[in-house]
Amino acid sequence: MKKVLAGIFLAASLVSFSDELVIRGGFDFVSDYSGMSDFITGDSGDDSLGYELGVEYLKNVSPNFLIGAGVGYQGHSKAEGKRVTVGSWYDSYGDYYEHTYGYEDQVYYNSVPIYLTAKYEFDTPNKDIKPYVKANIGYSFNIHENDLTLSDTVTQYVYDWYDDDYDEYTHTYASKSYDTDITNGLYYGIGGGVQISGFTVDLMYQANYAKAKIDNGDGTRQEHNLNVHRLTLGLGYAFNF
Repeated sequence: MKKVLAGIFLAASLVSFSDELVIRGGFDFVSDYSGMSDFITGDSGDDSLGYELGVEYLKNVSPNFLIGAGVGYQGHSKAEGKRVTVGSWYDSYGDYYEHTYGYEDQVYYNSVPIYLTAKYEFDTPNKDIKPYVKANIGYSFNIHENDLTLSDTVTQYVYDWYDDDYDEYTHTYASKSYDTDITNGLYYGIGGGVQISGFTVDLMYQANYAKAKIDNGDGTRQEHNLNVHRLTLGLGYAFNF
């Protein structure tokens, strides 16, 4: 009889564990690149914001611990190209000009990661509020977007009296692109957040690994790491069933 009661209790406790389907999105408010140091500074380009969309399915394996899998689409910020200032001047109208030579800011790739995920939820007096920590690890399928491009550029800054700001006009006089292939690689993320009545907000440190294979144009190729690291503020909703 005791074994029967224990079995019933165990079955009931397992049924009480609800699975989660999480729909999420996010924006990268800090991002940088490692590798390709001859061509990029490591910083993200101006006016460039990374983002992501994804879905995760998690299953309770204990009252506070969930494991599952996820897939997403991650649009990365531009990598800032290394450039040197050749010269600068003002014209008779007061407009400012800056002549630069070097590599353009580029989004070299975006990513589709497929990953395993684990989440631990902390108990609180209010069952609708669940702080948590989580970790992801998987494989990043990287989608090539742009080639390495060397350009000779003059940027004109025209003062806008109405907006009390400068409008920028870029004039490219010469450019050369080098065929660039992007490989796939490791993806991982770690962070934490809180779930309130199904709505989630979290902060994740994430990284996608890749290599850039650049055609030199003379029959030779060079290979460099091109990894992107970032802090992502994520928002989502968890459906329990």
